[in-house]
Amino acid sequence: MSAEHTAVDPAGWTHGHATTNGVRLHYVEQGEGPLVLLLHGFPEHWYSWRFQIAPLADAGFRVVAPDLRGYNLSDKPRGGYDIKNLTKDVRGLIRALGETSATVVGHDWGGVIALQFPIDYPAACDRLIVMNAPLIRSWYWGRRNYPNNTYALLMQVPGLAERRGWGDIDQTTRNIFSGVAANNDAFTDEDIAIFAEALKQPKALSSAMKYYRSIYWPDWFLTWADRHERIECPTQFIWGREDRAVRLPFMEEAAERVDDLRTVVIDDAGHWVQQEKPEEVTAAMLDFLVTEAAETSAQ
Repeated sequence: MSAEHTAVDPAGWTHGHATTNGVRLHYVEQGEGPLVLLLHGFPEHWYSWRFQIAPLADAGFRVVAPDLRGYNLSDKPRGGYDIKNLTKDVRGLIRALGETSATVVGHDWGGVIALQFPIDYPAACDRLIVMNAPLIRSWYWGRRNYPNNTYALLMQVPGLAERRGWGDIDQTTRNIFSGVAANNDAFTDEDIAIFAEALKQPKALSSAMKYYRSIYWPDWFLTWADRHERIECPTQFIWGREDRAVRLPFMEEAAERVDDLRTVVIDDAGHWVQQEKPEEVTAAMLDFLVTEAAETSAQ
């Protein structure tokens, strides 16, 4: 496992690649200090954290926002999209960056991975921040979120969602963001274009769909044994109150598995909470991270 820096863009972010768990992952990095990983969701990539990277770095953290397996500039292998392998990607990335542990932050699918990570690798997770994401097993009880979960069911058939819903990637990307946002003004035309262009890369769209196609098989079986495991590290949930995709009951369900939890619910924010209300989300993150860091150093 190794990491290498490849470029610095005008925003001061360093772009690099890390090879781990059989894949080469692209990431953006800024800052020095304790490692904070920012894991994006669907249909995004590292750019979804554009508002948080610099403030966290300025506060004394080494911030790394990767493109997950199958997304944007990372490798897009045929397999390996089950939840256990995705948490293994994260552990390997931490090691490739020269660390043994990190604060893991995740939104949407990144949050699903983040919730599973301290269960699979408790010693590697210093702190956990999750935004608008369910426990992986919550996906199986579709009735509690119907009809808002029909898109996930559509994705189960290989090729079906790509043909029916993604003929026009630009428009579908716009529709997805607007469909579960409470604040559409948060997204410029350039933002939507950046996300859409990443999905137009060869194999990118089908790779993103494979996260959903792993939910019922093999994820249901892979997570059966640890379905009662507790999350013991200090944890913060940040939720957009108006999210119509991953509603507040999912946060309440996940909270039952956490021993040390703080929750922040952001008003007038939908599913894309860190992009719709970036200042409020960043402030909440920093309050949690700085407070926890101070308490840890005082022990």
